[in-house]
Amino acid sequence: MVSLSDLSQSLLLVRQEMVVSQKKLGEFCEALKQYLKNVSAQRDCFHVTAVRLPDGLSFVVYEFWDGEEEWKRHLQSAPIKTFQHVKVDTLCQPEAVSTVAVPAAWCSLNRE
Repeated sequence: MVSLSDLSQSLLLVRQEMVVSQKKLGEFCEALKQYLKNVSAQRDCFHVTAVRLPDGLSFVVYEFWDGEEEWKRHLQSAPIKTFQHVKVDTLCQPEAVSTVAVPAAWCSLNRE
């Protein structure tokens, strides 16, 4: 049974969509793999995953953070700064980033 306090909690869903240059695909994929590994180990990140779209050059990264403040702290961390540098060198166009708050109760994964 979900308590009333659980219903009021939310997670911040961050969506990054990126289109990679064909020539830089290998470099991007290695950096993405390392970024996902680093972010998944962070305490305030509930879940992170990446999807490669059928065109083979487009990627979407989904990150669920415990809140906006936790995500903003993450933006100052070494893993994202390192990944940002790689994105500057490998993307065909600026990434598209969007955020939305989602009820924590929607996430059925066990957080413990």
